[in-house]
Amino acid sequence: MPRKRDPEHLSTGDIRKSNENAVLKALHAEQVASISRLKELTALSVVTVTRILERLTLTGIVTREERTVTGVGRPAVTFRFNAAHQLLLVVSCYQRYGHYYAGYSVHDLFGECLERREELLSTINTDVLRESIENFLSRYERVAIIGISMPSDSIGGRVGAALRHDPMSERLARHLNGHFNRPVFFETDINAAALGCYKRHPQAGFVTGLVLMPGRAPACGFCYNGSVIRGRDGMAGEVRYFPMFNDVGILPDDPAQADELAVRTLRAVMCVLNPALVCVFTEGLKAGLSERLKRRVLTEVESAMLPRVEVLTSIRDDVVSGMITLCLEKLDRVTG
Repeated sequence: MPRKRDPEHLSTGDIRKSNENAVLKALHAEQVASISRLKELTALSVVTVTRILERLTLTGIVTREERTVTGVGRPAVTFRFNAAHQLLLVVSCYQRYGHYYAGYSVHDLFGECLERREELLSTINTDVLRESIENFLSRYERVAIIGISMPSDSIGGRVGAALRHDPMSERLARHLNGHFNRPVFFETDINAAALGCYKRHPQAGFVTGLVLMPGRAPACGFCYNGSVIRGRDGMAGEVRYFPMFNDVGILPDDPAQADELAVRTLRAVMCVLNPALVCVFTEGLKAGLSERLKRRVLTEVESAMLPRVEVLTSIRDDVVSGMITLCLEKLDRVTG
């Protein structure tokens, strides 16, 4: 494990980069701020903040503007974080009522959506997505990173390896990075959705996402205090291998059987993980899943572990929200 560098032995370049990151982080949070405000937030000198802002303005990351103020004194010069300096392209693949779809959306660094489109797919693989991605890149040259989410039960091969974050994924990632000339990463839809659900309910702390669709393999993702939990080789939450699935690994098409297995899966996840919130993404289960879960709880201990259950019919919004967060985190590591 690499040792952290002693602050006393940081190079001039390291210090300059650290100061620049501090100013950028503060300006990103404020969106618009004066030099004096940034000095207050970063504890850097006026001279240092001014020099950093001059450099960032030349690169286009920051824009300079005049702000008229009422009262005595000159108008204060303010600086704005340019959220469109770099853009994010999110590609989210999902199933809806038995059909595959790909959703494409372009976002700025504040997560604001600039364009959103959906297309019907015959199958899910990177070759099918390539043409549409290239089309977006031709129109949005400032896209700095591409995040692709896919259902883990609908693909295999190299893409399946990439979703599991195992060593085989490196070759595919390098290939796509070279083809699109920018970083590309993969994530499972349920991991991204669990993170997106957490973004809506940060007070929950520990959130579990569950895909429970009759006729499909269940999927489970975990987010603890804003971080996606992944097991070895990226595999975690493989609830299809619970014994009650009898090695079949899918939720039955029969509504009564599917409902019974869904409730048992919820109980198992709740007892093993004790999440504060479980967000269930489903289309075929009958209403009242949370109430049926409560009726199955027989002991005081299990009753104390009951999570809040939220049932949604669409997964895309939470997937996109989670992918935006992951894109920003990975972009920060690449550029920082």
